[in-house]
Amino acid sequence: MDLQQLLSGSLGQQATQLISNQLGMDPQQAQNAVGFALPTLLNALNNNASTQEGATSLLNALNKDHSNGGLDDLAGLAQNALSGEGSSMLKHILGGLQPNVENAVSQNSGIGTSQASQVLQILAPIVLKTLGGQTQSQGLDIAGLAGLLSNFVGNQQQAAPQQNDLISKLLDRNNDGNVIDDVAGLLGNLFKK
Repeated sequence: MDLQQLLSGSLGQQATQLISNQLGMDPQQAQNAVGFALPTLLNALNNNASTQEGATSLLNALNKDHSNGGLDDLAGLAQNALSGEGSSMLKHILGGLQPNVENAVSQNSGIGTSQASQVLQILAPIVLKTLGGQTQSQGLDIAGLAGLLSNFVGNQQQAAPQQNDLISKLLDRNNDGNVIDDVAGLLGNLFKK
């Protein structure tokens, strides 16, 4: 499974359906929430991987905790995510930006912030497992991982420039036009367990 399949392929559709069923959401709202949340998480991971330290921490975490399958049982993954695992991952991916991202997902999909938080919690391990599987199957090193995320985000920016402008502003905590200084290094704390 690759990142593009997660965003617009069968895995993304399965995740959207699972979220709709699991959280009792209207399917269109679930699709809107996932359609905004997934690129936001991937942008945040890309920002983290844009520094040597961040890319190293992410690669180590993917190899240690997120490279062994686990996408066959999305319902089980969602249950684990909602029992605390997803929240922990989000804190490390988004740091202090998490409430802003939850609000943005809420506003862009017409759901409450509590449901937006649950959507993000479910998606975080799915994103990391997909990325871990792709990293392992392609034998990517630190530069390869950073390149994979950068290329994916670049393609998404071309496909949906308005959405990506919004995501970039959302991840820019100090409004200096540079999200790297805001998000970089957050992963390092998570993955130094």
